[in-house]
Amino acid sequence: MPLPEHSVVVTRIDKSQLKIGMFVEAIEGAWQDSPTLGRRFTVRSGNEIDIIQRSNISAVFINTALGRPIEHSHGSGARNIASATKQDRIETSLKIKGQTAEARSLIEDVCLGRTITVEAFTPLVTDVARTMEENPSLYIGMSRLRFRDSATFVHSLAVAALLLHFGRSMHMDDETVEHLCMAGILHDIGKLTIPLTILQKQGPLNTAERYTVEEHPERGYQLLSTHGRMPALVLDICRSHHERLDGKGYPNRLSADEISTEVRMSTICDVFDALTSTRPYKKGWSSQQALSWMMCREEQFDKALLWQFILSLDPEMTKGIL
Repeated sequence: MPLPEHSVVVTRIDKSQLKIGMFVEAIEGAWQDSPTLGRRFTVRSGNEIDIIQRSNISAVFINTALGRPIEHSHGSGARNIASATKQDRIETSLKIKGQTAEARSLIEDVCLGRTITVEAFTPLVTDVARTMEENPSLYIGMSRLRFRDSATFVHSLAVAALLLHFGRSMHMDDETVEHLCMAGILHDIGKLTIPLTILQKQGPLNTAERYTVEEHPERGYQLLSTHGRMPALVLDICRSHHERLDGKGYPNRLSADEISTEVRMSTICDVFDALTSTRPYKKGWSSQQALSWMMCREEQFDKALLWQFILSLDPEMTKGIL
């Protein structure tokens, strides 16, 4: 098969390496599975990847000048937070601060009863996706540092980024991934109705305080429900991200078959970020410590999904787990 004239930027990859955002110049093998996908196109969804990976195609040629480049393994050049330059860390930190400010503005608009749409979240979702694609482990690492006055908003942004990354790794469609990211941003909105004296308390909570904290998913759900166009997936994650497979979660004590895949994913991302983040009252665990602890709690987390989450992370973050 002849390669395009600008083959200097064309790279042959196995179809299993195809990612959203790559530009396909040509294919190797019979192409009969989807006449709707052209010979030259940008991969825009997990569904398109599934079509290609299920086909008889043996390989694809991607144009790295027109789309996302191939991702090399950690040992052959992928960057992480440890190897990133000081400038990388500064730039990522500034991006996170800007995204946190945007997330805070959107969340406050919802709290104030202003009309909110899915489209209002699209620029932030797109920006988070772009930053995560540049270096997922650096983004996750930098977002672990929390300031006292914005910890809830940074946590929401970090969970949104993890959910977006997790959804893409599972080849979910673009709309679902966007709604997952939106849900991450809004999942803890109910906490804004809880006094800071409780949220930032350094000692153990008493019974009344714990009851108040456990009201935040239902409070958030009720608040989001007042917005008529709020996606069902966002509402479900907001209300149920603290439910457990064994039925001992809250607010509704749902059990395994009542908890959707997307909610189970949100629980994994929420707890992972909470465990690994530095707060005014605690030092964050390492990724390995957090994941090892989570792997031992099958009554709380979907173990098959947890394995998929682990596999989506940078190998440096999962040493000792895999």
